[in-house]
Amino acid sequence: MNRLVLVLMAALPCVLFLGCGYFSASGEAPPAAGVETMPAAEVAAAQPEEAAAAVETKAAEPQLFEPGAFEDPEVCSTCHGKIYDDWSRSMHANAWQNQWYQPDFLLAHQETDGATDLLCGACHAPIAARTGLLPPADGSKFDATSRRGISCDFCHTVTGVEQMFNMGHVSEPGNVKTGPRGDGNSLYHEVKYTEIHTKADFCGSCHMVIHPATGVHIIDTWEDWKSNEYGKQNITCQDCHMTPTPGVSKTPGRAALMGKLRDNLAHHGFVGGSSYIQEALGNQEQAERSREFLRAAAELKLAEQVSADGTLELTVEVHNVGAGHKIPTGTTYIREIWLQVEVKDQAGKVVYSSGHVDDQNHVDPNAVVFRVLFKDAEGNLTPKSWRAHGIGYDRRIPAKGKDSETYRIPLPAKGEYQVTTRLMYRSFTQQSLDEVYQRTGKKLPPVASAEMAAAKTTVRF
Repeated sequence: MNRLVLVLMAALPCVLFLGCGYFSASGEAPPAAGVETMPAAEVAAAQPEEAAAAVETKAAEPQLFEPGAFEDPEVCSTCHGKIYDDWSRSMHANAWQNQWYQPDFLLAHQETDGATDLLCGACHAPIAARTGLLPPADGSKFDATSRRGISCDFCHTVTGVEQMFNMGHVSEPGNVKTGPRGDGNSLYHEVKYTEIHTKADFCGSCHMVIHPATGVHIIDTWEDWKSNEYGKQNITCQDCHMTPTPGVSKTPGRAALMGKLRDNLAHHGFVGGSSYIQEALGNQEQAERSREFLRAAAELKLAEQVSADGTLELTVEVHNVGAGHKIPTGTTYIREIWLQVEVKDQAGKVVYSSGHVDDQNHVDPNAVVFRVLFKDAEGNLTPKSWRAHGIGYDRRIPAKGKDSETYRIPLPAKGEYQVTTRLMYRSFTQQSLDEVYQRTGKKLPPVASAEMAAAKTTVRF
């Protein structure tokens, strides 16, 4: 990584505090005297250099809360048992105590002399970040509540969002618990309606990350959603990710033990594409829900023709039919979606294969892959977000959009051939897990593939 950037990142702690964007007890954080700040929407649209400058100008001194200011989620479980159970199996609950996240978090800490501790940690351990228990990066000062990741009292004491990137939530921990209704009653705490809990901005402030030194948009999910048809129609993150499965828009229930019976109780499992991690954690039901989400996101369509010389021209179209953002999204630089194509003759012999997984669990290096990779200071491709100086590769399928690839496959003889295509998904590359093992000696479960879509056809030569 370019040493100048490391020096800049280490020398600008306030930039990184803002990169976590959370240090405001209430209301707007005042800009530095004589400095005009750039609105969040303009920051999101700015060029990298402009965005980095905007992030810097909005930097403010941290305003921390005392350790213990936020409730332990175990307290919430007493009355909100169903919600707690769903949340406890979510990726939010495992955001910090996560054996897949920690190795890269600590590597970034080492390479940047700790400059990324709060940039990354503010979203993965927001309570620790806001109560001064992070850093140190190893979490050795964390209390029990901090270790529970993105938990109940963090989300339900948010009163607003002051910037739409790098954790811009405004926290007001205390006896008043905020949410999307406000008409409930509790003997333990007060209940207050806040509009922000009904908006995608609530989620987007973490799911939009700008590199504080280079201005590269590391995660662009909110920005992407805002500019596509889902955002324009105000179909929010909650509409999809706070339902148990795709197509289920309402799940009746009670938020609390003695609460009102609601026609729809928001599902706090926050289901996404993390079937591999959920499986490894032993959360079988959550893993299957993740696979349902993946299957609902995409479709494959085929067009084929065989030339006189026996060349099969196969066009595979990938349609994003169900995701409110590009696929993949989020930490797209560690994820991969790819095409598998296989052609068999009448005897069942494979005459062509692309996108296979080898004996070492690695995807065919020549496969058609949909993902993002950054370029580092030397112009090399890298999946490490803290090294990002620009976008080196970006091939994703936009919401309600498509991408296509045409294969030209020589058929060896006259006859009938079966063509099978599959769109596959992985939360991580196997190479990234191999690197963790080489670096730390920690062996993570082999990454599993999930099928998002498939299509078959028969051709004759």
